[in-house]
Amino acid sequence: MAINQKDIKLLWGRSGNRCAVCRVELTQDKSAVQSSFTLGEQAHIVGEKSGSARSDSPLTANQRNSYHNLILLCPNHDTEIDNNADDWPLERIYQIKSEHELWVNETLSETVDQFKIAKQASVSSIIDTTVKMCRLEKWDIWTSHSLSTDPKWDHDLPSEIFEYHLKVMKAIWPEEFDELKRATTTLALTLNLAAQTFMEHSELHGETYYPHKFYKSGRWNDNFDQDLARYEDWINSCHTTLRESTKAANWFADVVRRDINPMFFAEEGKFLVVEGDILGFEGKILEYSDEEKGSLPQSKFA
Repeated sequence: MAINQKDIKLLWGRSGNRCAVCRVELTQDKSAVQSSFTLGEQAHIVGEKSGSARSDSPLTANQRNSYHNLILLCPNHDTEIDNNADDWPLERIYQIKSEHELWVNETLSETVDQFKIAKQASVSSIIDTTVKMCRLEKWDIWTSHSLSTDPKWDHDLPSEIFEYHLKVMKAIWPEEFDELKRATTTLALTLNLAAQTFMEHSELHGETYYPHKFYKSGRWNDNFDQDLARYEDWINSCHTTLRESTKAANWFADVVRRDINPMFFAEEGKFLVVEGDILGFEGKILEYSDEEKGSLPQSKFA
């Protein structure tokens, strides 16, 4: 289970971007380790997995990945603490974390913008909601099913997307995150449109929505050609809205990496769509141009 962006932002902000033990300055960006910065480790106090250091605890998976169970460390002290569990009991680590954050607040208050950190934490909640409700971690998989010649959607996904759309529309955004607001809003609008478009002619079988092939009436259809053309136009609209959603997802992730967390989906890379048929499949990375971004979402959803 991944650590939520809100918890990551709180941990780094309250730690002053420094190791809680030696207080060396740290970075989240792996590309920066070639310079004078040390890559920070978001270490678990109670071990995340069974068998790891200090993992014997009733804490749930969510609690183990929360801010309260995390401590920011340099690689050396992360290794030392995990390899010498007897010398580093839970109580000692919690005390070190508490004392370090107090030191940051008293010593680095002029250099650590707590108001900015609070704003970043507030938008991080929306980012976490986006990851979960848009199923970003499985984007390539679920969109490939929805972009097939015979598309299908999980039964609960359309309602999740609609709920996400409402959350984004109601969100209050700090002024300095205007592009993140526009990217997130575009993703919510395009994805909701994709779901609504598919639901126009879909029917539920078990726990999956499939297309209702209305041109096949079970008996002679005098309007077969027209109905088939209408069905094919509908399938094309379903696919087009999902491609637009993928562009929006990539824009959203780019802005999060720039403004909030440089490692956001950095290892996974860009979101792509997989399209094709029995003759072969092709993965495509779809992105908005800078000119398109400048007018979104108004240009498409005025």
